[in-house]
Amino acid sequence: MSVPGLLIALLLALIAIAIVARPLFSTASSGNDAASVDQGDRVSNYYERVLTNIRDLDEDLATGKISDADHGREREVWVARGIALLRLQDQMEIQQDDASDIDALIEASVAAYREGNEPSNGEGQH
Repeated sequence: MSVPGLLIALLLALIAIAIVARPLFSTASSGNDAASVDQGDRVSNYYERVLTNIRDLDEDLATGKISDADHGREREVWVARGIALLRLQDQMEIQQDDASDIDALIEASVAAYREGNEPSNGEGQH
């Protein structure tokens, strides 16, 4: 093999390694934001599945595939799951709001510090 051929092969190998390793580094840097978005997507997807199952149960009852008793029991289970998922979504939204409030407080404290103002809560004095 010639020297230019070896250099091209080495260059292609480095490009392949960079392409394979890129997701590993981008996932590590995204941190909790990606995890919370992923969890939010999973909750939303599961909630959509719950709604689909409830619609299917209602359709099965209308077509006579299941009895009223079976429909009532199954629908009750799926409705309870849906309620739990809605509560979880609310909690996740509250946590996101709290996180943004904390970020705003931190930014305000940093700005006050840079301006030479004392913190409003009296902390920081010794």
